[in-house]
Amino acid sequence: MFRMGDKVTVVAASPENAGTEGRTGVVVDDGSKSGGLIAVKGIDNRLTESLKGYRGYTADQLKLSQ
Repeated sequence: MFRMGDKVTVVAASPENAGTEGRTGVVVDDGSKSGGLIAVKGIDNRLTESLKGYRGYTADQLKLSQ
C-alpha cells in the first residue's frame, strides 16, 4: 500500500507513538521487512531519530499526503 518515498500523515497512533497525530513524514520502510510496521522519518527531529530510530506505524494509522 505505502512505498518508500511516499509522503504520509499520521491519522492515529498507538500508545508508544502518542502525540504524533497530524504530523507528516516520509516512508523509509514499507513494512515488508519489519513485520508490517511502516517506518516513517521526519516525525521527530533529526537528533531524536538518530538516537532512537524512526517511528513505526501500521497501514491504518497513516494516510497519503499531497
